[in-house]
Amino acid sequence: MSRFVLAAVLALGLSACSDDPDDVIPDSGTNPTTDAGTDAGTDVDAGTDAGPGSSHGSGKLACSKTGTVSTDAGTLTYCVAQVGATEVKYIEPKQGIAPAPMRLAIYLHGDGASTYNGNNPRSLFTHGGWTYGHNTLYVTALAPNKCAWWTVPERTDCSTEAPIEARDLEGKNAAELVSLIEALRKGWDIQDAPILFGGSSGGSIQLTASFLPRYGDRYPGIYALSCGGEKPWSGSMNWDASNAALRGGTKFWFTYGDQDYLLQDIQAAEAYFGGLGFPVNDKVIAGAGHCAQPFDQVGRVTEVWNEATAQ
Repeated sequence: MSRFVLAAVLALGLSACSDDPDDVIPDSGTNPTTDAGTDAGTDVDAGTDAGPGSSHGSGKLACSKTGTVSTDAGTLTYCVAQVGATEVKYIEPKQGIAPAPMRLAIYLHGDGASTYNGNNPRSLFTHGGWTYGHNTLYVTALAPNKCAWWTVPERTDCSTEAPIEARDLEGKNAAELVSLIEALRKGWDIQDAPILFGGSSGGSIQLTASFLPRYGDRYPGIYALSCGGEKPWSGSMNWDASNAALRGGTKFWFTYGDQDYLLQDIQAAEAYFGGLGFPVNDKVIAGAGHCAQPFDQVGRVTEVWNEATAQ
């Protein structure tokens, strides 16, 4: 795996896969729950399998607080909620625009969580306007350790570069994501598939290296992956990806710069998933480094979702 080769240079920490290289998240001081990761997905309802239908949920997630964000659809209200060890901010779609159950879109930030944090989070104002007008519940999710989705939830020192050994090889964060999806399905009437997944850097790595290999058969999705992605950390899929019925409608869109230091990992992931029969699309930005201009790694997620749902 090329990450081991490059470990001394990359270190895959805040400087390795961050939303903003200048963002440093201090020690969170939290002690997130971790038991969800030890029994991955045992409480997942059979109804989450690919196919027609919806969750028929109701009641929503309770807000701990609310805020507003300026989007291209106007000023929208978002809610902050907690599901297990994961804090989320969500924007509900505009009411009355479609009679069908709503879609679900989930975005995982890169290391440092700069697109999640702040008074005007970039993920909310970039993605929220599109989801609001496209019958889609939008959820931007904060990693359980408050800084990096690919590292273990027990990690508390987010002010330093994370070593390779910090990878969440047990899949605890992937199990937290399953719990979040199920809570959202219970709270709203959500289409069974596909889920619109988005990730930047470390968020993309979590989706490709951990979540999808474990749960991709249960949650078919559109994966909008910016400046990140890896082959499964375990070396294989936990389910039979040669079965087209289990792959469902899952598709991948990788977007990255040709100067990204994660280039080898990303391209290896593309080849791996393509080799399993998944549709794989990519867009390579000439001259762009890691999540760097002229590449808008957050806006690209919306572009992919729009393209993938336009049929």
